[in-house]
Order: sequence, then C-alpha cells, then structure tokens
Amino acid sequence: MIGQMLREWRGLRGMSQMELALTAEVSSRHISFLESERAKPSAEMVLRLAEALAMPLRERNALLVAAGFAPQYGESDWQGEQMAEVRQAAAMILAAHAPNPALVLDAAFTILDANAAGLALTGGERDTLGRVNLVDLVFNPGPLRKSIVNWQEVAGYLLHRMREGVRLRGPHSGMAKVLRRARQQPGVDGLVQVHGGMGTVLLPVVINAGGITTRWFTTVTTFGAPQDALAEEITIEQFHPA
Repeated sequence: MIGQMLREWRGLRGMSQMELALTAEVSSRHISFLESERAKPSAEMVLRLAEALAMPLRERNALLVAAGFAPQYGESDWQGEQMAEVRQAAAMILAAHAPNPALVLDAAFTILDANAAGLALTGGERDTLGRVNLVDLVFNPGPLRKSIVNWQEVAGYLLHRMREGVRLRGPHSGMAKVLRRARQQPGVDGLVQVHGGMGTVLLPVVINAGGITTRWFTTVTTFGAPQDALAEEITIEQFHPA
C-alpha cells in the first residue's frame, strides 16, 4: 500500500522517480524498491519523502500509517481542547473584521465559524456551523447562488481553487468530494474561470440581496507553523468592500 501511495503522490506532483530521489536526497534505486515494496521505509524516510512531495500533514499521517507507523501530527476536532487557541485567535479576527463578513473554513469549505455579517451573507444560523458547506451554498440552486450577480465568474474561480486543493491534498480528500458535488450542479458543465476583463486586478463577488447590490473582494488568512492537520487546513475568508 505504501508503494501505491508513493506512486500516486509522485504522479500528482508530476515527478519522476529520479526527481523525487534528488529532492529527497536518496537513490532512485531506493525509490524504485519502495514503490515496488521490495524495501520497507523507516519512519524517518517516510517523512523525508512526504516533505519532498510537499504533502499536507493529514496526508503525511496517512502515509506513515500505510507504512506501519503511528501518525506524527495531531488531527484535532474544531471543538476539541487542542484547538482552543486557534478558535480564540479566529474569533478575534472575526470580531475585528465586523461589520464586514468573515468565515472560518476547513480544507473542504465547511463553515466552522462566522461573524454576524458572515452568517447573514450565507443565510446561515449559528447552530448550523460545522454542518454547512460554502461550496454547496454557492453551487446548489438556492438563495445564495441566486443572489450572486456574477455567479459564472465566482463559480469558475471556486472551481479553480477546488482543483488546486485536490492537487495539493489528493483525489481521496474531502475537497475532492466537494468538487464532485459541485460539478453535478446545473450550469457547471463547461464552466471555466472567467476573467473580469482588462484592468481587473481582483475578481469581485457581486451580491444582490433585497434589491441592494454590494461588491466584495476577499482575502484569506492561514495559521503559521501548524503542527496539527486541522490547524494547517483552516482558512479565514474575509470580505472587503470593493
């Protein structure tokens, strides 16, 4: 199994055995033996290869387990004690960004937290946090999709972000499942990222709610030096008036 996973990730990164060997500073013969499972890697070697393949922490844990070793990184729950500091920091960012919308998202765009404006933008309630997905809200027929004036451009951009997420995290990740759901929605077939035209630096999100049109651009905040898989995956999406 470890050999299959190495081949799969090497393919995702577009690396030959020689390129992986050079990056990981091992022999290409050893890479070949590991992929054919004629040799068993040490935990140190697994982590070295994972680093060379730029694998996220959750996927590094999976590679370690496939090789018969214990995970090296935490995989905490958002509401767990280990994430208390991250939740507190995120709450401060959400509060400071008011009255503009801000959302805390996991790697698959599940909305974990939001300020009041963020909940209003997505039409959610606080008791639905952790169970509602931003991509589903944007792509599935419903109030949020209907309110996005430039839906084709926004959806095309989100498709691009999701494809990049799958490239980073692999075809078995939560992001891959969300991307498959999005592709099944009406109007998505043949949709490509649409550029706003000459002079457009940032793609705006144009919302019409209750007859009032607003324009936003977004920034994304991440946490530095994470040692937990979820902490690495968390992003805070902040909406700024355009």
